[in-house]
Amino acid sequence: MPDSPSHPAANPSDRLAEESTLLKFPCKFPLKVVCEHDPNLVEVVREILLQYVKDAKSIHLHTRESSAGNYFSITATFIATSKWQLDQIYQALSKHPKVKMTL
Repeated sequence: MPDSPSHPAANPSDRLAEESTLLKFPCKFPLKVVCEHDPNLVEVVREILLQYVKDAKSIHLHTRESSAGNYFSITATFIATSKWQLDQIYQALSKHPKVKMTL
């Protein structure tokens, strides 16, 4: 989280990385998670987001099943506050064994 003392943007070189993104923070950010079909993953995605998103009320989740029913997509929209935050969320989601990709 940006206010956290461990937030890497406190480092001058990391501030440059923050500035190199085309996004203007804070902003509404849609994130798509494609995973194996498992409705329980909606709650897993919510829990991961809650680790990094301060305003839980800003998190909105929408689900969609693939036409064959093998996969499930979860679109999470929330208020992103930094590139660092987005990187942490992407990394945490990508580590889950049932997550196939994050977009």
